[in-house]
Parts: sequence; structure tokens; C-alpha cells
Amino acid sequence: MKRFLRLIVLMCVSIFSILTLTQNVKANQWDYSFLDILEPTGEKQMILGEFDSLGRATSAHIQLQDKDEPTKEREPRINFDPQGWHNYKMAYSSEGKKAYLFHRGHLIGYQFSGLTDEGRNLVQLTAWTNIGNYDGTDDSNPEGMLYYENRLDNWLALHPNYWLDYKVVPVYTDDELVPRQIVLQYVGIDDEGNLLPITLGSDKEFSDEYGITTVTLENYSQNAIIDYLTGMAEPSLVPTDTEAQDANSNAEVESHLAEVVHIARRGKADVYWYSKDNMPRNTNFSKVIEMSEADALAIGKRHTSKE
Repeated sequence: MKRFLRLIVLMCVSIFSILTLTQNVKANQWDYSFLDILEPTGEKQMILGEFDSLGRATSAHIQLQDKDEPTKEREPRINFDPQGWHNYKMAYSSEGKKAYLFHRGHLIGYQFSGLTDEGRNLVQLTAWTNIGNYDGTDDSNPEGMLYYENRLDNWLALHPNYWLDYKVVPVYTDDELVPRQIVLQYVGIDDEGNLLPITLGSDKEFSDEYGITTVTLENYSQNAIIDYLTGMAEPSLVPTDTEAQDANSNAEVESHLAEVVHIARRGKADVYWYSKDNMPRNTNFSKVIEMSEADALAIGKRHTSKE
């Protein structure tokens, strides 16, 4: 009997909170639609934009409290492939370390949405833009979505009675399948429906006169040249590590390296050759590229053992 009464009390409190928030929202006369914010209802809301004519995800918008976050552990694997999906292991340091270039990236992270395989919430993101690092996560990097997701999650934990309104939009150019940018928009809402500015310490944040913060992230990776139209990519010759090296030592080593080496499959092959004459006869020579041996080593290539 006591348990039943306790449940009744909790239900009454919840209903009262919802009615109070709804009344306060009406009293405030905020034009939430004009501000591109979901009108508070006292309950978690999530709206996913429909696929466009090319099958691309278009937007994801959520409004929630800390208690609304999923408690179920996320599935370990994403099975849906967003438009343009390809993946490559690419070198990201002069030591030849490699990691996957792309992720199936959630617009609204799982810690808020609880969605794993929902295609309308997935786009092709570089690891750098998704988790802030080439390999492993780095939530201290403001060029990665994880920086903002973890700090917004922390804001909710510190303000359990307030609401987070969070929207993410991928930005495409013409018919390109992979977004060039990801735009984040977020603001807090108190129990009276007032907007609460949220700033997370990033120099990429822009807050408007209403306290709504917007961040635009570039979907790129220094170690790759991305074809946004198709989702394919090639290694970049730009070194991604910043460790200082002795100039004299470098010059001495490079003086023994070949000026030109040859790499098959438009640079995707793991090995390079000094002479085209030594390459296998079934090589498609129209797709063989040339670069210096120093550059080949810098992006993780190695000299073939057959030459």
C-alpha cells in the first residue's frame, strides 16, 4: 500500500512539473519556432530530419534532461552505412602509424539519443571531427564533436532540473555525399521556459543575442585528401605530427633517399617501387603515382621486398 501511494505521489509531482513548465512557457511568449528551438513540453523530445533526395541525413534535434539519458549500454557495432561510405586505414604520423580515417558518425551522440543504427542520425565523419583524434579519443580537442558532447553531458549532470536543447545539422555542397561541415546549436532552458546560455570554452563558439550558441566544425583530416562527392579519399603528404627533428639529421637521411618512387592504385598500395620496370606485369600503370621516397615513408609506405 505504501509503495502504491508513493507511486501516486511521484506521478502527481511529474504531472504538476509538466503543467507548470507548459504554463510558464505560454506566459513567457517565446517564439521557439523562430529561434529554431523545440517548444518545451516537460518531456524528452527528439526530431530527426528525413533523408533528402540523395539519401543523406539532414538534421537531428533533441531536448532532454539529465534523467532522460539512456541507461542501456550502446551496441558495439553500427550496421548502417551512410551515403558515400568508404573507409581506409591511413598513416597519421611520420612513424607510419595507421588508423581508420572515417567513422559512421552520430549527429546526436548516443549518450543523449540512445540511437545506434538509425540512418537519419548517421553521416560519414572523419575520426578527427568525430572523436578529436586520429586514433583513440581526445575530448580536449575543440575541432571534434566529442569536446562538445562531453561538456554538454556534464552541464546536464550539474543542472538536473534544466533542459538542454541541442541540434546538429550536416552541411553539404551541392550533390556531395559527405558533409564538409557539421553545425552544432545548443542552449539551456530553465523550469520557467527561459533560455540559459551555455558556453563550453571553445573559440569556435558564437552566441547570439538570445544566448543560443552555434559551433561550426570542419569535417576534415590532415592526413587525407577527401573526395566529398563520393566519400573516397587518398593519403595526404602533409605530416600530422609536430615533433621537432634535427634538421641536419633529416638532411643526412634524405640525401640517401630516392627522388622518385612509384606507388600503384593511385597511392593506395602499401609498398613503393624504385622502377616501374620491376613492378608486376598486371599493374595498371595508368593508376601509378609518383612521389619522393621521403614523402612515401612519411605516409607509412614501405619499399617492396621484391625489388
